[in-house]
Amino acid sequence: MATKKPQNKPKDGDEELNEGVKNAYTERLKTLKQALDFVAKNDIPHSVEKFNHYLGILAAYNRTTERHLTPKMFDPQKDISELLLISQAYWNLAKSYDKSPKLRGESLRCLQQFIAFSIGYKYQHANAQIVRKFLRSGQAHNKKAFQQAYDKINVRSKNCYLATHAYPHNEDLLDTLRGLKPGIASYKLGQVFINRYYEISPHIVSLFQKNKTLDFTFNKLLIKPLIYLIYKIVK
Repeated sequence: MATKKPQNKPKDGDEELNEGVKNAYTERLKTLKQALDFVAKNDIPHSVEKFNHYLGILAAYNRTTERHLTPKMFDPQKDISELLLISQAYWNLAKSYDKSPKLRGESLRCLQQFIAFSIGYKYQHANAQIVRKFLRSGQAHNKKAFQQAYDKINVRSKNCYLATHAYPHNEDLLDTLRGLKPGIASYKLGQVFINRYYEISPHIVSLFQKNKTLDFTFNKLLIKPLIYLIYKIVK
């Protein structure tokens, strides 16, 4: 993970990162996957614990505290998958804390972090749609705060990706595929896939838009059926 030099290299008089921090950082994706598994089981307390642990590991690695994690500590290109995962960790924490009136303040803080780790990144529109879906579900207690979060990040990406190009009006399909990203990104190979998808996809779509024959041959006959098959399998 790329970080600012003062945070990656010890200052004069500072000690190197201890082995515990280094080992935890190496295993951080396992911690995040445990959090996602607990979410799938609707085990909120344990998911909150693991999400906080994941964020705490990143904070310790960057010689700061979780409350002071900022997007500036990460490379917007090389660390795009990590940035996505951080945004999802804060999103899940914001939703979990929203359930308790006593933790609404913490929910707001995590929601602000979610916004900070969403705006300006390739997954911004996808994150906006996650908030939109949550609002439509009626599960939000502090609806005003989540609506404001949605309004801030609901800026449609300038780039169009393959799934959106194939199914521009199928929000259920697109929401389902967006929901797969955190799980995929919790694996190193998954991060590579997401990085390449964000990098290459807009260029492929641009070719399809310029060449209708190419669009029909590859998009409608190959990519579109494949995307729909994935959707039906995970639905």
